[in-house]
Amino acid sequence: MGGLRSVVLCLISVPLLGILGGSASAQETFEFLGNARQVPDQFSPRYGIRYNTQGFDQPDVNWPKKILKMQRRGVPNKIIKKIAAFPGSPDAFGTWIDDAFESVRNEFTACGGQLAARANTVSPNLIYITIMPTIWYEPYYQTYAAGAYYPDTNEIRVVNVYYAVTGPQAGWLRLAPDLLEWEIGNYFAVQCQIQPEPRPNGWPCTTP
Repeated sequence: MGGLRSVVLCLISVPLLGILGGSASAQETFEFLGNARQVPDQFSPRYGIRYNTQGFDQPDVNWPKKILKMQRRGVPNKIIKKIAAFPGSPDAFGTWIDDAFESVRNEFTACGGQLAARANTVSPNLIYITIMPTIWYEPYYQTYAAGAYYPDTNEIRVVNVYYAVTGPQAGWLRLAPDLLEWEIGNYFAVQCQIQPEPRPNGWPCTTP
């Protein structure tokens, strides 16, 4: 996605997708919505995609203290307001997941031909989505990821919300809805046997 990007670890450990720019040491794993909590899995309302919010559908945050920390780190007030308002409602994640799946499927089926036919057979029931508290370290690539799709397990991980305060990606805001659509796009690409990344103009229709 540019900036903080995604990682795919395939069964034979060959990287298919891009990784974060910048060195690992330049990233800061600040948890903008606090710590992850143990919560039950949920299922998206339209497509029944299984996911776990780790409690970030209802963040348990001491906002005066958290806002002060963000201000000390130089996070702009307009970004702080967006983070404090996230996710907006407890059912937002399920809606975002369904919207992302539908948007990607429509993008693939609009290509027509065999790609559209394959895309129409892609099952939403194979995916498991985990919402992460912050960017995380991928030791194989020696870098941090904001989103990832793992073909061997069909797991997708995306950070809830992340703002890069330091490093070469300083100023990048990442939100779960955009990351979800990107990683579900990678899922569709792998299932349809086309290259997930890099994505040329006209992707996925122009990708062999």
